[in-house]
Amino acid sequence: MPKFKVLRPIEHSLRLYVPEGEDAPEKVRSAASGAEIPVDASGSIDLSEEEAAPLKLGQIQPVGEPKALSAKPGPAPADRASK
Repeated sequence: MPKFKVLRPIEHSLRLYVPEGEDAPEKVRSAASGAEIPVDASGSIDLSEEEAAPLKLGQIQPVGEPKALSAKPGPAPADRASK
């Protein structure tokens, strides 16, 4: 099962996963059920590709993959206008 780095808090399988180094309590209330659930502050989560597929809002990053780079900077707006 692939390992992912947690970039934003994720509740999965009755556990809250938070980024490494984030100051988190040992237990929190589940957003789904309201029950107390443990917090995993290790900064990583094991998910299958199917489980990871819906997480498209920057919550996770595959371990070993470089951070997403912004688009290549193009010419400045003034430079484009002069051409």
